[in-house]
Order: sequence, then C-alpha cells, then structure tokens
Amino acid sequence: MKNYEHKKEMTEKSRLSQPKGILGKLGVFLLILFLGYLILRGLGAYLIVTSRLEPVDAIVVLSGGDETRIAEALRLYKEKYADTIILTNTSGVKQGGDYGPLRGSDARIQLLGNGIPGGNIFITEVKVSSTRDEALAIRDLMEKRHLHSCIIVTDPYHSRRAMTIFTDIFDKTIFHVYVDSVPDSWYNSKTWFLKIDGWKYTLLEYVKLITYHFGIIID
Repeated sequence: MKNYEHKKEMTEKSRLSQPKGILGKLGVFLLILFLGYLILRGLGAYLIVTSRLEPVDAIVVLSGGDETRIAEALRLYKEKYADTIILTNTSGVKQGGDYGPLRGSDARIQLLGNGIPGGNIFITEVKVSSTRDEALAIRDLMEKRHLHSCIIVTDPYHSRRAMTIFTDIFDKTIFHVYVDSVPDSWYNSKTWFLKIDGWKYTLLEYVKLITYHFGIIID
C-alpha cells in the first residue's frame, strides 16, 4: 500500500513538472533565436557604412547594383552636393562579381533622361572589372579633371569594402572620399537573412573583405 501511494505521489509530481519543463525548453529555444537574430543583424550592420556627407566636387556612382544607385545620385545632385557625376566604364564586362545589371553607359542614359546635362557626366576612360579598378580609374579621372573630393554611391552591403578600398587607393593623395549607402536598397541589416540574395551577397562580401586584407583581389 505504501509503495502504491509513493508511486501515485511521484506520478502526480511528474505530471505537474511537465509544463515547467516545456516552458523551460521553449524559453531556451527563444533565447537561441534571439541571440541568432542579434548575430545575423550584427553581421549585416558591419558591412554598412555611411559617411557624414558634405558638398563635394563629384558624385561617383559605382557600377553594379540596380537603379537605386542612380536614384540616390540624382537626389544628391538635386540637393546640390555636387554638380558633376562620375560613372565607371564597365562596357563588355561580364555581369557578376561586383557587377549587377547597372552599367556606366546605361546609367548615363538614365541621368540624361532625368535632366542632368551631358557636360556634367563623366565616364572613366579605363574599363574596370572590380571595385579596386574603379577606385584607380576614378582617382585618375579626378586628377585629370582637377577634382578633389567625391561621394561614392553604392549598395549598403558593398559600402564597407568600397570605403576600405577607396581609402587605400586615395591614401597619400589630396582627395577626400565619402561613402553613401543607398537608403532605399533592398539590403537591410534587420532583414537581409530572410532573402537568398541576402545570404549570397553578405557571404561574398565577407570573403572579399578577408581576401582583400591578405592582398588577394576577387572580382
């Protein structure tokens, strides 16, 4: 009889403790999700750099990305940050790597269509196939045109690497460079991991950043 009462008591305690066990596991699961979200958000946020912008001699639109770069360049132009826009020559360059559908020649047509005078638009002379090539070509064009400062317009995920490369290329020169991450981009530190392209571009940017610091250039 005592054994029966003991077993009954233990069964009752076990039944009462089950909800607490489930709640505990749920709490651990939610904590892991929250920590994972913070890590993913931090990974995305690290890639995004935006300078405190000032009026400059030129607005530079890096090739690649989509039309949001042109829209941002037009906004800066209309707000009188600069009256010159520089594009990079990617004619014949295969889409991929640093380059999405936006090309320098296409961008020029869009700018002209939005009322920018042709004399205010310059395209780099040398064909480029990487962000480093763009930085070198832009430096040469700025020297030739006696321009001393510029705002680099690019996508958020690309902004840290762009800033790193342009800072290195413009080092020991008189040029000042600012970076403007397109505010209306699809890439957002809070949501990038919800999209396949978000994973693609985030991982690629980290690979390119790491290899660049070891002197390896990946287009």
